[in-house]
Amino acid sequence: MLRMNLIFPINFIGHDEWLDSGYDLNLAAGEVVTRDGELIGRWQVTDYDPNAEYGEEDGRYEFTPQGEDAATITEEFAHLDFRISRCFALSNITRAIRDWYDAENPDCPISSRRHPE
Repeated sequence: MLRMNLIFPINFIGHDEWLDSGYDLNLAAGEVVTRDGELIGRWQVTDYDPNAEYGEEDGRYEFTPQGEDAATITEEFAHLDFRISRCFALSNITRAIRDWYDAENPDCPISSRRHPE
């Protein structure tokens, strides 16, 4: 189990560093971890060119569950420099991952866990 300050039910490790880098494609991936520190998979961004002009390039968030070889959940987004599109896509894939996790773990769903005070 990982030990770090995980404040969200689903956390995209390395995502902030990717944004802060100006979308360096070498940083466009990381681990997906629950608030409890459980590693549940990996995220990555594909089909995105940070040097493309607006409207010429879109991208996709992908989630690959731990132990799997291929992404099972994806979410398309418009050009990343528009925060609304990126936030909407990240919110959608986070919700889809939570729903997937809850279905895989009906006895201990993420949605029933409380943040420690």
